[in-house]
Amino acid sequence: MTVSPENLLVCSTAGKVYALNKTDGSQIWKSELVGIHEGVGSLFIFENKVYVGMNGCLVALNLIDGKEVWRNALSGMRYNEISLLVTTISVEATSFGTQSVVVVASYGKVYGIGSETGDVLWKNGLKNGGYDLPTVMLDSSAILVGCGKQLYRIDIQNGKTIWRKKISKCLLGCSHVTMATHQGSLQAFTQTGFCNNPIAQYAIKEKEEKKHAAIGAFAI
Repeated sequence: MTVSPENLLVCSTAGKVYALNKTDGSQIWKSELVGIHEGVGSLFIFENKVYVGMNGCLVALNLIDGKEVWRNALSGMRYNEISLLVTTISVEATSFGTQSVVVVASYGKVYGIGSETGDVLWKNGLKNGGYDLPTVMLDSSAILVGCGKQLYRIDIQNGKTIWRKKISKCLLGCSHVTMATHQGSLQAFTQTGFCNNPIAQYAIKEKEEKKHAAIGAFAI
């Protein structure tokens, strides 16, 4: 059954991705993501693709049938959760031509990925940001990134840091950064989604792991 993109609800759980008809809940397609183990999946739909970030890997799926278009193993990001967004801004890159960019962030790093090819256009190691899950937010021709106790403004064209600011001197506590802008909040007022920045899920996962570890230690 063919359903228009506007009527699709794409969701992810247990390491799989599903597309449902928003009207009646019927399943349109299912993607197994072969080779990627169960993890928290971040999702972003842009034009005719669904971008999925999971366990340190980025996968592009066809929005209509769920078939895999390409994948990038994101070398250097290990098997961590991923923050994800796709820009409508095109970049000039000699090797790849003009195309939109998938911004992926994990393990204290941010990469710009070509939306059509899955190739890496640029990398930013987020100096002094640590190795936690960054949050990412699009702001005009740049992206705002929060990681550790640092904030960054990064040029979307080349991935270079425009400015960096340490916002906390705290030695203990949560190392995740949340962000908001007036414009971004106005957009979220009508259509809210946290699925591209899985910080809440990540925190829950950490708590569950600590709880299981404590139970295991007590049992011994």
